[in-house]
Amino acid sequence: MKVIVVTPAIPHPFGSTVAKWFYVLITGLAGRGHKVLCMTASEESEKLVRDGINKLNVSGGNPGVDVRFFPMKPDLNVLRRKWRNVLRPFGELSYVDGLYDSLQVELKKGYDVLHLEELWTGWLGLGIPRSLLNITHFEIIDWEDKKFNSIGERKKFLQMERATYKIIKKTKSMRVFSTRVLERAKTINPNANYWVLPFALDLSNYPLQPMISEPVVGLLGSMHWEPSRSAAERLLTRIWPLIKKAVPQAKLLVAGWNARKYLGKFMPMPDVTLEENLPHPKEFFSMVSVMVYAPSRGSGPKVKVMESMAYGVPVVTTWEGVEGIDYENGVHCFVAEEDEAIADKVVKLLNDPESRKIMRENARGLLEEKYSAYPVMEKMMRVYEEIQY
Repeated sequence: MKVIVVTPAIPHPFGSTVAKWFYVLITGLAGRGHKVLCMTASEESEKLVRDGINKLNVSGGNPGVDVRFFPMKPDLNVLRRKWRNVLRPFGELSYVDGLYDSLQVELKKGYDVLHLEELWTGWLGLGIPRSLLNITHFEIIDWEDKKFNSIGERKKFLQMERATYKIIKKTKSMRVFSTRVLERAKTINPNANYWVLPFALDLSNYPLQPMISEPVVGLLGSMHWEPSRSAAERLLTRIWPLIKKAVPQAKLLVAGWNARKYLGKFMPMPDVTLEENLPHPKEFFSMVSVMVYAPSRGSGPKVKVMESMAYGVPVVTTWEGVEGIDYENGVHCFVAEEDEAIADKVVKLLNDPESRKIMRENARGLLEEKYSAYPVMEKMMRVYEEIQY
């Protein structure tokens, strides 16, 4: 089978959130002997792209994998950019030099499935037979409760809404990562074919970390992303004081891209450390005993929660944090909504090493059973079969 995959980031086991899934997808297809053409358009650095391609070649171990990168460059023609935005809002990917023409050439050569990753990539698949659009999250859900600080933000939301409706209404087959996203998509296009398949991690890249005896609470996330930033702010200002009062010797580590930029205003705080741009997530998860992630509104899977489970760090979160995960509260993680309840669960885990040990084993087992590469890719192959026939 020949699968053409279009992605907005280079597949990489330790790249962006979506790049981790792209890596599972490409290596999973290659490992099953299928021919894969991955066409990526992004603004990523040459170094990251080269590293991602090298990792695909090594892990895939299959000459049937062909990765082609198309660098995204800003359109300096203002009038053309505005006109394109009228025709295809959030359609920058479809105008990247060489991508559309190359895709048309490959489609004419023959293919079995055109697999499009992320909502805005859907512009390239409208009207194409045997195409599947993967939707991780809906930004129109994420922005619904947002207070707009400018006319520009309001305009961006309206354009985002218009693009979402145009793409979903004209797309026949879609894979979503959660029932929450499914329900919203169905309000736009109730006649499309939908499949709900979870996010998957390549667990071979996530060795279980030794348990930490010290009471170190942690949060890891990209702070330019609203859900992660809101989770960090809530932890620092509302939840952490409650934990510190109950466990005076506890320490807090908050880490992630741009942590100091967005959270530096809260510092200094006793026994609190901010770290950013860690070389590898394993470094963070080897230093904390409990992960606390209580984000604001944000649809789709929260991969840092899954990574915490994979590395063996128990998680205390909210229902937003476990979207798309079939968890049992108190078994695989603790889920609570109020600050006091979240803090209580963290204190319980800090004071009870045996409970931490049991929860981390349960969480890792859940990922291996349902959210690792093999079970999710098996479901994906069945989706491909349904699309082709």
